[in-house]
Amino acid sequence: MKWIRPNCFPLLAWFLLLSGTAAFAQLPGDLDANGEVDLADAVQFVGCLEGPKVTPANANCDPGLFDLDSDIDLADYAGFQNRFGFGVGPPQIISFTPTPGEWVVDDTGLTEVKIGFSEPVTVPTDSVDVWLVSGGTVTGFATSYDPATFELTVTFAQPLRDDQVTVVVDYTIEDVAGNPLDGEILDPKNAVLPSGNDVNGGQGVFRIRVLQGDANRDGIVDMADETLVDNSLNLCDGDPGFDANADLNADGCVDATDANIVTPAIGNQLPATDGTPPVIVTMDSSGSGSEIDTVRIAFSERISGLRITEQTCFFVDDTGSVASSAFASQSIHGDAADYFFVPPIVGCGTLTINVSNALTDFSGELLILPGAQPCP
Repeated sequence: MKWIRPNCFPLLAWFLLLSGTAAFAQLPGDLDANGEVDLADAVQFVGCLEGPKVTPANANCDPGLFDLDSDIDLADYAGFQNRFGFGVGPPQIISFTPTPGEWVVDDTGLTEVKIGFSEPVTVPTDSVDVWLVSGGTVTGFATSYDPATFELTVTFAQPLRDDQVTVVVDYTIEDVAGNPLDGEILDPKNAVLPSGNDVNGGQGVFRIRVLQGDANRDGIVDMADETLVDNSLNLCDGDPGFDANADLNADGCVDATDANIVTPAIGNQLPATDGTPPVIVTMDSSGSGSEIDTVRIAFSERISGLRITEQTCFFVDDTGSVASSAFASQSIHGDAADYFFVPPIVGCGTLTINVSNALTDFSGELLILPGAQPCP
């Protein structure tokens, strides 16, 4: 079982970019080095004000946390305000590219996704999972995190095409204070950001529909798409009659390039799911005395064993500490999942249990997000 302690400060400092120059420092703005930029830092910041071009007399004032001109003055306060709240609560996903709900309909396909966070985070190598409804698990992609913009880029070895792409961002991603990602997304196809439910933990699940030439976004490329493109041919953004959906390569105009995208794709379609997402039917626990070592979750239908992982079920206590299962398995009949906690969870108390909507049925329909549940 992996325990994540939200109130601990990491042993290693962060390598961050400040004012365009690299600096080895703690979280910018965290003057008392407790892993949070909070009111205590605001008080200390006021005490550090010495005026322009005056080197701070207080040894606890580190101008490198704000700028590189050897003073801390009102000109630096904007930078402090931008960092206020870092580490105080769990990090969230605040941006995602392609824009949530936006289809990829050009002839290139999906080459990368970008995930923006609300504050600096650490990104373990296995914290992102990508899979296709018809193509299975995607491997061989590269990840790159920018500490200046708090943005993670996932680059695919080959463009992903003509499929429904699911991206799962795990709560093993943490901020500098050890708070795990608050990542829940209610509707993966049309994500509303920022993510989360204001509680530590939660996987961010996004679904991107990629289908070359699907101008009307109905999941199949046919004459209706050709007609839509033809009706806006030779029109640009701002022209009367221009339809942005017909601009398949998103260059601002509908022209022969767009017509040549849709025509060769006629007959292609997205892999279909059954249209009925699974839901949780029951949730039971077992163990010895007040201890819980196993949680069984039963679903409304058979689910895919490939999507059952240790991170898809976890406990959260009232301090924000997160406990994910040590291992998980699918039941014999396929309509339930068993999660095993080692060591056991002791006493329910104020604990809640959370289940990820990264779980799916065999057709690829994602579980309806149940939200935090009472300890079973």
